[in-house]
Amino acid sequence: MLSDRFTVERELGRGGMGQVLLAHDQLLDRPVAIKVLTAEASTAIGADRFHREIHLTARLVHPNIVPLFDSGESEGSLYYVMPFINGGTLRDRLAGQGSLPSVDVIRILSDLAEALAYAHGLGVVHRDLKPENIFWHGGRAILADFGIAVSTGAVLGNLTQPGLVIGSSSYISPEQCSGERPDGRADLYSLGCVAFELLTGQPPYNRPSAAALLAAHLLAPIPAVRSIRPELDHRLDTLCRQLMAKSPDDRPASAAEVLGALRELHDSTPQPATTVRMQRPVTAAAEGRAGVPDEVARLINQGRDLWTNAVQGGERMRPRLEMAKVYLEKALALMPSNALAMIHLASVYTVQGARGFTEREPAFRRAQELRLQALALDDNLGDVHIWLGIHFLYWEDDTDEAGRELRRGVELAPDDTTGRRFLAVWLKIAGRLPEALEQMRVAVSLAPEAPFQRVGLGDILMALGRYDESIAPLREALRLAPGYEAALERLEMSSHRAGRHEEALDARRTLLGVRGEHERAALLEAESRQEGWLIARERDLRRDLVALEQAAATGDPFSEERTSRQLADRLIILHAELGDWSKAMDWVERSYYHRPGRLRRLLTDFPYDRHGLERDSRYVRLLRTAGLTDLLS
Repeated sequence: MLSDRFTVERELGRGGMGQVLLAHDQLLDRPVAIKVLTAEASTAIGADRFHREIHLTARLVHPNIVPLFDSGESEGSLYYVMPFINGGTLRDRLAGQGSLPSVDVIRILSDLAEALAYAHGLGVVHRDLKPENIFWHGGRAILADFGIAVSTGAVLGNLTQPGLVIGSSSYISPEQCSGERPDGRADLYSLGCVAFELLTGQPPYNRPSAAALLAAHLLAPIPAVRSIRPELDHRLDTLCRQLMAKSPDDRPASAAEVLGALRELHDSTPQPATTVRMQRPVTAAAEGRAGVPDEVARLINQGRDLWTNAVQGGERMRPRLEMAKVYLEKALALMPSNALAMIHLASVYTVQGARGFTEREPAFRRAQELRLQALALDDNLGDVHIWLGIHFLYWEDDTDEAGRELRRGVELAPDDTTGRRFLAVWLKIAGRLPEALEQMRVAVSLAPEAPFQRVGLGDILMALGRYDESIAPLREALRLAPGYEAALERLEMSSHRAGRHEEALDARRTLLGVRGEHERAALLEAESRQEGWLIARERDLRRDLVALEQAAATGDPFSEERTSRQLADRLIILHAELGDWSKAMDWVERSYYHRPGRLRRLLTDFPYDRHGLERDSRYVRLLRTAGLTDLLS
């Protein structure tokens, strides 16, 4: 019944609303799951409403949400297409384990609350949260079936139609039972029911029929988790009861509020101890630096710190690099055979050449000479390997060699905060996000007053889809460095994706003010008050887009003279924020043709979710051409 685009392999599951098929999508050249609605459900929903709401939910791109690729109608049945997730659902885990440990449940609920906060912030309510719709994949919970869930509101008013809500009766909110149009708090009720089952191994209400189940949701007392598992934290039991309150007004006001409660529970749960050694400054007594005069060590520290501040970009980048060069050359004049001064000076030459502050080729040659000299002088100095790794990662596009050097550097210098930070970045680019988070937390503990490290932590939490959690380190970065644009940019994105729109507005308005765009900041404020944050934000993003497209038309969109983020990168991020994935893919392709080796970092090291590109048929072909099929998972 489906078009020739799909080769159906087998049925994955069947429920009251329809069936799910495993198929191969010839256009996207990948396995997909196709939800085909029954003819009855298709008629009740209606094709116009279905396609209108599918268009809305197709904009949901979040690490904890299974995206929608496409939708259609065939022989009177509506269908939509999702990626095939090669992992079990929470229903499978419950069947195999019964109840789950509370620490696992807290992590699962946090993932789901992150997904719901994002969706609710965009005005989308799931309406059909249940273990069958939640996958466990890659160490996280992923919420599926937004396509049908957002449409079922059209038919929930008539619960007598057979097969439309039976499969979800154990988790349906009282207001849905009454035929009311639900808001995001209905999803929170269902989340509470799922939490109850994960903790106890059984749903909150067991009744012999669907009608009796609906009556229980409306009228029966709220069951207590601790009546079945009395050893559980009473706060977890309280949260479940609050989520399952009969009246929406008695539940938490938002998924973000639920996340706050879950974070308190997570933080108070015993975690494996982590031993962290604090960073030592470069002194004569430091490991691997014996015999270095204190004056030389002081000069190296100053040069290194100036380089670290300069490489982040901004108006003061050029003078900071020049000052760093002076300090490091003075250190080498006092001690010509100092490998540490050489490796840092090599980094200065590299950035000066890359940014156009001096001729590129002579600068790169001099940098390479210094790196080789440093390596020959002291192969056991961690800093040498760390800075070699940074060079390979950002300037040579050699991810494999970068990983080897960074790992070796951290082994030799485990207290080096720069090494930990860039090893975390490399792990993030390699797709090893839990390890990246661990390394970045160590980096922050080694340098708690460094705003650069806090932004790095925020970056990895964003890549994990933990937007609400990323807000705290980004705010801390701004406390340490007010007006830090990288922190403001990410704070706006994280607050927006976490559904915290007032905070997102404040961050974006501040970012515009820091850039001197005061009239635009005032316009954003006025539009947000008049028409709402979502409309105001999209309009402001499109103002950004006009300016960037004009700059790209008149200049080099791949230049890195001011910052390592190219104009093309900014266009990709902006199109992704607007949901213009085809246009984002245009720039991904152009960037690949300009500098092929940079593609992995382009897809994994910037604040947008590359999975939105998967709906474009060019994406799979490009990854296969580039040998990056591991990014298709």
